[in-house]
Amino acid sequence: MISDQLPPGDHAVADQLGAAAAVAARAPSIHNTQPWRWRIHASTADLYLDASRQLHVTDPDCRLATVSCGAALHHAQVALAAAGSATEVRLLPQPDNPLHLATITAIARARPVPDAQRLRQAIEVRHTDRRPPKQQPIPTDVMPLLQATAATHLSGLQPLDRDKVLELAAAITQAQADETADPATRRELDTWTGTDRHSGAGIPDANILTGPTSTTVPNRDFGHIGTLPVNDQHDDAATYAILYGYADDPRAWLRAGQALSDIWLATTAMNIALLPFSAAVEPPRTRELVNRLLIGIGYAQLAIRLAIPDPTQGDAPRTPRLPTTETIERVQP
Repeated sequence: MISDQLPPGDHAVADQLGAAAAVAARAPSIHNTQPWRWRIHASTADLYLDASRQLHVTDPDCRLATVSCGAALHHAQVALAAAGSATEVRLLPQPDNPLHLATITAIARARPVPDAQRLRQAIEVRHTDRRPPKQQPIPTDVMPLLQATAATHLSGLQPLDRDKVLELAAAITQAQADETADPATRRELDTWTGTDRHSGAGIPDANILTGPTSTTVPNRDFGHIGTLPVNDQHDDAATYAILYGYADDPRAWLRAGQALSDIWLATTAMNIALLPFSAAVEPPRTRELVNRLLIGIGYAQLAIRLAIPDPTQGDAPRTPRLPTTETIERVQP
């Protein structure tokens, strides 16, 4: 419920927008590239895609970078709603500037939203864990809830039956074989993983498994093994699904990122582990194979695995984040 309008030039508003942008830094991104940049004004926060952190070989059209920025946008929206700020969001506000992805405008003070506060707490614990989960299915009422969540972002979530999971696995295997065989892709992957990556970004060895797993869908092949111990068991009880859009353009990619964030935070709050799979949608050839699994209902943006985490394995470490000085700029009036 909106309580009162914001006075013009309220410095507290800009502070709150800046704090939300800092929270958004916890969002997931392809190879932890964190390809976003925020410009904070008196009452607006502008989100830009930072092309310097784009995967130019793996993601030449910025599809996955835009999905990543959509997740950061939703994280910021959650932080603002949880703090009691009513906002308006415009996607792609400058058609002549494709790097300007969104503008958040703070319009009024409001009561903090309880659901947003629950998701805000989930931001603090959400992380990617590539280890096999427990052999326990997720509750049957979870998928309809997540599909409804995706729909609020004009996106869809399609669960896969066993045969289609095997087709997804084949597509990911083919995509990763093609990418690891390509020298340019390997060089780019090496830039963002292991010990040679930027210290505040990328995926360190501590987040990469010590070896392959027996899971139905193969884990990401980073070209080398890491140091995250793995209890190698199967994931027959896991649910696989495809997050999709109704178009295949930057607006749909942004919305898919918002949906991914919303779904991931909701599952985190329910103690359900979400693992994203982007490999199959990276090369156009295998992306088309994944699109066929949707039988014409939309365009695949990501595949995800939903499962109950295995508490006996302990917590996987969280990936690092860039300092806010590299992702947030405060614009003086």
